[in-house]
Amino acid sequence: MVRKRPFSVLLITVCLVVSPCLVFPTQSPESRIPVIRVKGNHYEVGYQIGTLMKKQLIELVQQSKHYVVNERNGNWEDIRAQSRLLLEYSEKYVPEYVDEIRGASDATGIDMVDLFAEMCEEIYAQNYLGGCSDLIANGDVTCDESVYAAHNNDTSPNLEKYAVVVHYQVEGEPEILAVGYGGLGISVGFNSSGISLTGNELSMNDMKLGVPRLLLCRKILAAETIAEAIDASILQPRASNYNMVLTDSNGEIYSIEGSATDYEAIYATEGFLVHTNHYVSPRMLQYELDRQELTSSTVRYNRAYRLMKNSKGNITFEMLQSFLKDHVSRPRSICRHGKDVKTTFSVIINLTTKKMYLAKGNPCESEYFEYTF
Repeated sequence: MVRKRPFSVLLITVCLVVSPCLVFPTQSPESRIPVIRVKGNHYEVGYQIGTLMKKQLIELVQQSKHYVVNERNGNWEDIRAQSRLLLEYSEKYVPEYVDEIRGASDATGIDMVDLFAEMCEEIYAQNYLGGCSDLIANGDVTCDESVYAAHNNDTSPNLEKYAVVVHYQVEGEPEILAVGYGGLGISVGFNSSGISLTGNELSMNDMKLGVPRLLLCRKILAAETIAEAIDASILQPRASNYNMVLTDSNGEIYSIEGSATDYEAIYATEGFLVHTNHYVSPRMLQYELDRQELTSSTVRYNRAYRLMKNSKGNITFEMLQSFLKDHVSRPRSICRHGKDVKTTFSVIINLTTKKMYLAKGNPCESEYFEYTF
């Protein structure tokens, strides 16, 4: 899931920490995405994230202000006013995740309303057709009977340096490994209950006041079952939505094509599923903001579907890696190389073994490294 504006989708995740620490895995630290480990209640893990990612979060808020004032000729006070409205809904419906952001605010010294605005993609723009491609397969179609969730995350290139993995150990929730930018706001992830979240941004025409969709992502990864994850993805009232691709270790795969007011639950009847950045369900086409802007998404969707269908029954981890590196229709390919939008990380989650393989930047130029609980 991505956005077009030139600053990060913030990440929320957790890893064990008695005294918070920033951990770089042992191999080639400069070539792989770092891990932060946090543990405790919601406020405590937010405070730890803020402590560890203070510099990055301050930079991201500064970039947001610069973007609004200097590139959009807007007024930051207008952004703050909208942030307050969405914060009010969030405090009512998901107060525990507001506590995480409040902890980060206290740790960084960033004003709570300014920091919360980083969680509110809805207040910056409506059209988010940057990219992201998902290729999901269960044991019915894989060689080793593993369940795989593969995803390329396409964003503004400057976000690559802010990518981070957060390992959450939060009281009352499964452990979570999540990937995003800056420490708050989840792009993809999975939990110790065998639930994964990947997905794609959609451009919808029915945005409204409600809970920002980034907080829905956080709630999804607290789910113990696929049914709970679906409920979290369609939380009401929500301000907007992504296409949430939800998978569990049993091989249940759902693409929840959401808007602010409606959704369609698409089930993977063939044992695999692909999705990019447009509505596939005929019933949801009425919510597409601009069907003239779907070329890249359409090409990536059809290419991914063909690759998966032609490999059905023989899909391997290595095969999924090759699909994520595919350059058909480059630069607007599954492995994206555009000037304004590119693949800033690539991930394959094995829900059977509970391991995540993550490559920094374009997967055709990077190595996948293993992350696990």
